[in-house]
Amino acid sequence: MHRFLLGLAPQLRVERDGRSFGLDIPHDHHVPLGPDNQLLLIPSVYVWPHVRINCDAPWPLVLIYRAPHLAESLRRTTAPELLRLLRALGDPTRLRVLQLVAEQPRSTQELAPLVGLTEAGVSKHLRLLAAAGLLESRREGYYVVYSLVSEQLASLPAELRHLVLPGEERSG
Repeated sequence: MHRFLLGLAPQLRVERDGRSFGLDIPHDHHVPLGPDNQLLLIPSVYVWPHVRINCDAPWPLVLIYRAPHLAESLRRTTAPELLRLLRALGDPTRLRVLQLVAEQPRSTQELAPLVGLTEAGVSKHLRLLAAAGLLESRREGYYVVYSLVSEQLASLPAELRHLVLPGEERSG
């Protein structure tokens, strides 16, 4: 536990005996741990890259820390790639397009009526998804067919993969 807590944030101060810790911020004090004051650890995507502590009664003693899988995936992705990916996933229509393409490869002409847009409207969404690396295209005669890039999808945290593949088991 001592090593885990030390690795969460540089401002987190942990006593070697593992019975108390603190956060080096203006609200500086020691928090004793014990059977009557147990520590609840909560990974979160909302505090990244920080650590938050709640030690005020009547609430339980809580340490909220960055979700390790999110931090690791962000280290593998550059800022422009990450922004492109988040923009691509941040639209309900694009998520619906991804879900439909995940079922089977589809053309713009197939997708347009399924999402209630014109072919030109769907094409704009498809270009953004392809630029984010989530879709790839291939020409089949007159049509351009889009399919999911499995490797890019597999690199996403489970919560984001679940948006695209709602029926998938959450195992990652």
